[in-house]
Amino acid sequence: MRGLARTLFELLVPSVCPGCDAPRESTDTVLCNTCALRVRRVVRLRAVHVAIAYEGTGLELVRRFKFEHRRDARALLVHWLAERVRGLPFDAVVAVPRHPQRVRSEGSDPAHELAAGVARATGAWLAARALTRARPTAPQAGLSIGARRANVAQSFAAEPGALTGARVLLVDDVATTGATLAEAARTLRRASGAKRITLAAVAATPPPVL
Repeated sequence: MRGLARTLFELLVPSVCPGCDAPRESTDTVLCNTCALRVRRVVRLRAVHVAIAYEGTGLELVRRFKFEHRRDARALLVHWLAERVRGLPFDAVVAVPRHPQRVRSEGSDPAHELAAGVARATGAWLAARALTRARPTAPQAGLSIGARRANVAQSFAAEPGALTGARVLLVDDVATTGATLAEAARTLRRASGAKRITLAAVAATPPPVL
C-alpha cells in the first residue's frame, strides 16, 4: 500500500519535471519553469480540437508518453486534453485505435490511453470496441497529404449500431493533416449510428497559426 501511495502521489505532484527530469522547485507547477515556457497552447487544426502544439515541450511530453511509457507525461497530456474538450457536445469517447500487431510490438495504444483518461475526467462513456483497425498501415510520418489519405483509406472497421444516437468525441494523440481522424470518422458515420462526431487530438503538427 505504501508503494501504491507513493506512485499516486508522484502522479499528482511529481518530484521531477515530466518534460526534462529536472528536480521540481516548490514554486513550480507540474512542469519546471523552463519547460512551461516551451509549451504553446493551440485551439484548432482545421476541424480537429487541439490542446497543444507538437513542438518544444509538447513534442517531448508526447514522445515520453508514447515511447517511454511515462505516466507523469500521460497524466499531464490527459489533463490538458480533458480541459480542452470539456464543454464540447459528446456522450461517448472513442480512440483512433492502433492495429493489434502494433500494440503487441510496442506495448501500448496511446490514443486509447488518452481517450480512457478523458472519459474518466469528463464522466463520458468510453466506447472501447466501437472502432478497430481493419488492417495495419505504414507510419504516416514523411508522407504527403495524398499519400496519408491513401495509406489510411479503409483501414478502420466500426461495430454496426454500437453508437446509435450518441454524440462522439473521436480522440487521437497527434494530428498532422487530420487524414487519420477523418478516415476514422467516416467509418464511424457509415456504420456506428453515431449522431454527431467531434474530432480531438492532444497535439497538432505543424502548429497552426492562431
